[in-house]
Amino acid sequence: MAYDEDTAITIWPEYFDIDRTRAEGRRLPKALCVKNPSLDIIAKGALILDLEYEVLDGKAYPADWAAKKGCVRVERGKLKKTELLPKIGEILIKNQ
Repeated sequence: MAYDEDTAITIWPEYFDIDRTRAEGRRLPKALCVKNPSLDIIAKGALILDLEYEVLDGKAYPADWAAKKGCVRVERGKLKKTELLPKIGEILIKNQ
């Protein structure tokens, strides 16, 4: 499946930040999270999973609108978002 901006999955670095609580936006258990996750490694995770992606700098996570850390938009492939996030979390841990 090719990247389609209308149906792409948005992945924020806040999902993988070990210093955040679940209420602050962390989506995974702390075992799959890292300190200060970068967009480059999240994009590398999408590349390893053979997914097309687009890195958007300067975008702000809605719950933390003042911090413009950016996000990665990933094609909607065979994986759902809930299946994709742990796989990218494992890649973040390996490349920390």
